[in-house]
Amino acid sequence: MRKVLAAFAALACTAVVAVSPAGAITGNFEKDFIHDYVGLIAYYDANGKFLHRCSGALINPTTFLTAGHCSDVADPNVDHAIIWFSQSGGSTYNPATGEAAVTGYPYSCIDTAQYPCRTASTLLNNGFTGLRGIGQDNLDVGMAILDQPLYLSRYGSLADVGFLDSVAAQTGKNATFTATGYGISETQPATISYRERLMATLQLVNIGSAYEGGTNLHLSTNPGGGKGGTCFGDSGGPILYDSTDIIVGVNSFVKNLNCAGSAFAYRTDTAETLNWILANADYTYGGITVVSYDGTTRVVTSPPS
Repeated sequence: MRKVLAAFAALACTAVVAVSPAGAITGNFEKDFIHDYVGLIAYYDANGKFLHRCSGALINPTTFLTAGHCSDVADPNVDHAIIWFSQSGGSTYNPATGEAAVTGYPYSCIDTAQYPCRTASTLLNNGFTGLRGIGQDNLDVGMAILDQPLYLSRYGSLADVGFLDSVAAQTGKNATFTATGYGISETQPATISYRERLMATLQLVNIGSAYEGGTNLHLSTNPGGGKGGTCFGDSGGPILYDSTDIIVGVNSFVKNLNCAGSAFAYRTDTAETLNWILANADYTYGGITVVSYDGTTRVVTSPPS
């Protein structure tokens, strides 16, 4: 396992902040043609009315990992979802016709080899009841189980318990992560909605202080040095360790709507969250790879007993 580069910077800010759901990759982003397992998910009510959209990642052919506030099963309006996996996502959406011709976004699943998509009738989260804020356990992890499998050459893998703690113990503030997802690209001076898969490099600020509460991953949205950044990160999109496919968190919330330097992901390498994911995933069409910081891998093929 490649080590990251230096020591973590402690987070000193203690000001009261507004917490907003994560919304979109910004900064020096680039089009993401690499992470085919990352998809754009849209949620609907029982009548097919569009409710909201997020990002997420397939961790096997049918299990799609996202944020809990995206897959809010306590919301009586949320009934089912459609997920598009092409880089273009909904970028060809035409307001005049009400859909993206090549993918069907936001109301149709036009499934082709170049523009794959799937429906999901089973939506889950780990008890999410609202974004409580920084330093709190928001239980902000969710899943969608695809109605039919999507076979890809690779999927996202899960960081094993304590993965980020090992990163913190061995490395530091130059540790880098990759955010990938769909969404707007700017908030000032104007909001531009791309609906296409973008990726950017993030720098880790801290995981170990009370500010993170043991469950949140604090990321810098202004890494500098020519690197990219994320304003919101697109809710539910995976945070990948360095340039690997190892998921260490899902994009969760930002401090404010002005992209003022900090974003937070919900850690997926804690014992409770990893166990919940593995206990509720679907293994009908394949297992889930779990990776330790030392590079040891294991493939989980059934819910842990």
